[in-house]
Amino acid sequence: MDLSPIGDRAARAWRCGLLLAVAVLAGGCASVTGGNTQKMYVQAQTQDGTSVAAANCTLSNDKGNWRVQSPGDATIVRSNKAMDVRCEKAPLPQGVVSVESGTRAAMFGNILIGGVIGAVVDHTSGAAYEYPERIRVVMGQMTSFTLPRGGASEGPPPTNFAALNDVAAVPHLNPRGRELYREWLGRPHPRAFAISPDGRMFGAYGTSTSDPTLPGDPVERATAGCERAAKAPCRLYAVNDNVVWVRDVPVTAAPSAPPAARPAALRAPTQPAPIASGYAAIEDVDAIPYLSDRGRAGYREWLLRPTPKAFAISTTGYWYPAWSLAPQDTSLPTDPTERAVVGCTRNAGTPCRLYAVNGSVVWVKPAP
Repeated sequence: MDLSPIGDRAARAWRCGLLLAVAVLAGGCASVTGGNTQKMYVQAQTQDGTSVAAANCTLSNDKGNWRVQSPGDATIVRSNKAMDVRCEKAPLPQGVVSVESGTRAAMFGNILIGGVIGAVVDHTSGAAYEYPERIRVVMGQMTSFTLPRGGASEGPPPTNFAALNDVAAVPHLNPRGRELYREWLGRPHPRAFAISPDGRMFGAYGTSTSDPTLPGDPVERATAGCERAAKAPCRLYAVNDNVVWVRDVPVTAAPSAPPAARPAALRAPTQPAPIASGYAAIEDVDAIPYLSDRGRAGYREWLLRPTPKAFAISTTGYWYPAWSLAPQDTSLPTDPTERAVVGCTRNAGTPCRLYAVNGSVVWVKPAP
């Protein structure tokens, strides 16, 4: 019996099925990795680490040019090409950072789901790549930075608080927490470890997570996972091989003590009750300066809280939400306007200011 006609029909059916499968995948793969834009926060500083306010910075890649006054952020278009960040402010010399993009973790999933067609679409649009969210430009220096493959951010600079392997130096942790920190030390890069004042902790590593509600970036994931467990702000202790912890500012006053009895660095500003400044609408999350995407998410959650409430921020990107007259941390003031400033200052190690109180933005743009 001649089976060739049957074989031809089977082969044609198989080819048609393959083409149909490719068409289906091609139709959906372009959207797997999400959009091709992101925010980049730029902070200029002198070589001794002093922040430079109102430096004029330009971000440029093959997709376009964006201007921002530091410290501040801009929404840019991702690309597989480097992003050049140039900051100028007389009489300081120009600072330049060349930032190489990294492959987003979602891109690898796109290759598996959409095949080569999905990879080509995301490569062309830039959606397959990303830059670090925060860039520090040192005036008078020309440097470069490469985002690790998979999209892990660099995290804060090292602080020399303690040696990375000095488990006993890690604050707030109980014996179980120190055991988990030892385990984290054996994990591969990229990695991050965050802790809360009440001893909660979260160690993250790699750029993929089994929990889809947490970020892929281990720096963001460690903070988000810790805060979800603690229901309070957490801080990074270590990123990769660097301890980035800033020593706690001591709080010596009792909860009921008047503001004047607290250390000067932790007092609320000695000024009349804040009034609306007209800086931005209370719900305009993108208008808030200094904050990362995680901070903006925290602000959105704060908007839903009952009054009285207050939200404070620092120029280094730290933030603190406060609401009600009954704080979970009894070492902090009961007044949420004062508590937000004190809590933010303690986390940041630098002075914080109120951004919003109840339903009004009270932030005043700093003078150059």
